[in-house]
Amino acid sequence: MIRRAFLAVALAAFAVVSASAQQTPAPARTAAENDRYTAYFDWIVFGSEFAGLGSPVVRKWTDPIRYKLGFNAAAGTAAVNRFRPVVERHLKVLSELTLLKFEEIGVRDPGENLIIWFSTADKLVEDGRMLAANPAELDRLKLDTANCFFLSYAVEGKMVAARIVANSQLPQMEIEHCLLEELAQSLGLPNDDDRVAPSLFNDSFKLMGPSMIDRVLLRLLYDPRMRPGMPRAQALVLVRQVLSELNPGGG
Repeated sequence: MIRRAFLAVALAAFAVVSASAQQTPAPARTAAENDRYTAYFDWIVFGSEFAGLGSPVVRKWTDPIRYKLGFNAAAGTAAVNRFRPVVERHLKVLSELTLLKFEEIGVRDPGENLIIWFSTADKLVEDGRMLAANPAELDRLKLDTANCFFLSYAVEGKMVAARIVANSQLPQMEIEHCLLEELAQSLGLPNDDDRVAPSLFNDSFKLMGPSMIDRVLLRLLYDPRMRPGMPRAQALVLVRQVLSELNPGGG
């Protein structure tokens, strides 16, 4: 009930704001609403900004996420102390939207499935290679100008591990956005697309929190009926079904 109530309110609020901003009749906006969110879900969940890295199936976490904060020598413990509150704040929001559980564990404790690593501009790719399951995978990514990036791993659609590498030398506001974007993408929404706006999944926006679009996409992905490994075509049918339940007449 909490999940459905949120989506209903989110979609209704988005429709009202959009209709007011564009001065168009509410019914015209509503008629396209579910189509638009279905397309957004398709582009962000199954697409990839890197050729050949899209997915034909849903990828999502089902187990609690146990994370560690790490750093290279240049970033030092100061980076972890500086940005731990930022990570905790972002994860609290993401937990509320997905109902996933996040727990930080000690650097010597076993069992982590997420590592958030604070690097420096000159060591970003090198540190990524160290953390990657296969260092060669970074050769396929366009990271020459990256300030942050993520790596994620799934088995039959079930997310089992993720790595986030962030440049600790960024200004505070930029790294706060960077961490939020990579954390959200590592949950199973890996793509960036300029057609989705405003959104964390659009590099033209430097948001400090999930937009209405982002919140709806996270809720759709983590609806209990959306199973890891669900084929794209089946998942999009389910997305439209969920949206029609929550936003009747929206498509």
